[in-house]
Amino acid sequence: MVRVGIIANPAAGKDVRRLVTEATIVTAPEKIGLLRRALVGLDATPVDEVLYLRDSMHLVDQALQALPQQRRPRFAMRSLNLVLRHSPDDTRAAAALMAEQDVRGILVLGGDGTSRLVAGEIGDVPMLPVSTGTNNAFPHWTEATAAGLALGFVAAGYAAEAVRPRKRIELRQGGELKEIALVDAVILRPESTAVLAVWEPDDVESVVVTQGLPETVGWSAAVGAALPTGIEEPRGAHLRLDPEAPRRIRAAIAPGLIAELGVAAAHELPYDVPVAITGPRTIALDGEPLWRLPAGHEATLTVTPHGPRVIEIAAALGHAAKERAFWLPSPLAPTKAN
Repeated sequence: MVRVGIIANPAAGKDVRRLVTEATIVTAPEKIGLLRRALVGLDATPVDEVLYLRDSMHLVDQALQALPQQRRPRFAMRSLNLVLRHSPDDTRAAAALMAEQDVRGILVLGGDGTSRLVAGEIGDVPMLPVSTGTNNAFPHWTEATAAGLALGFVAAGYAAEAVRPRKRIELRQGGELKEIALVDAVILRPESTAVLAVWEPDDVESVVVTQGLPETVGWSAAVGAALPTGIEEPRGAHLRLDPEAPRRIRAAIAPGLIAELGVAAAHELPYDVPVAITGPRTIALDGEPLWRLPAGHEATLTVTPHGPRVIEIAAALGHAAKERAFWLPSPLAPTKAN
């Protein structure tokens, strides 16, 4: 049984940053179109069953119903038996249940935050994140048909080499793991009033990242402008900001929003070296202020190599082609799971 999962976040691409930046609004019809194309791609692979989260907008169901009869997938589709809470807990619960039911890969439609929620629950199960969010430093910008093909071929065993480990940031308090981030953790100044997202430069005290790429958009791009840090480099980076600092950079901190930032310090951050934080502080994980550290309390942020396993689309399709997976009739899929 070659089984995969699909989690589509109906709220991704609609947050408050669209009111203050030039970020794209990703509509439900666009997400349904992405899912339709992904299902067509999956249908050209040896996948036998797809588990999916029946979200509040029934995105996967609508995608399936919108396909012409002659292009409906031959594999079985089964929705998870979950009671929706209409909160991030839905994504977490769906990811955990899929991992328990031995899926061999999960397609995730959303932004950095959605990917973070899934990654925290799936252990070694490979994920293929496709962007429908705001800044999207972590998910792929890709054609969904290719994403479906890649997921299916990896799940069937044709392209295990295309599954690459990623880094993560671990937020710990009293030594206990409380939360993770896949791209960046932004520490806000005590006087910050940010609630739902961070776009005011003066709110930000420092940034810890697993990757800092100047070609992306977001607070990790600010690190990329000051100290480029690659996805596969065995380290992270730490950027401290000061509005009065004489050293200054420009960075795209949100779509269509360039900020001038004063840099107090920028340095490499080796694995397992903690950055200490003392409250009161708010920490935004992958773009969302989630964690409030009360006055007098302490926490740490640490970059580790223990992030999720991510399917690289180009590598997956390249390996599948070498294994003649596209030929008809297709050879039997390898039986060894990834």
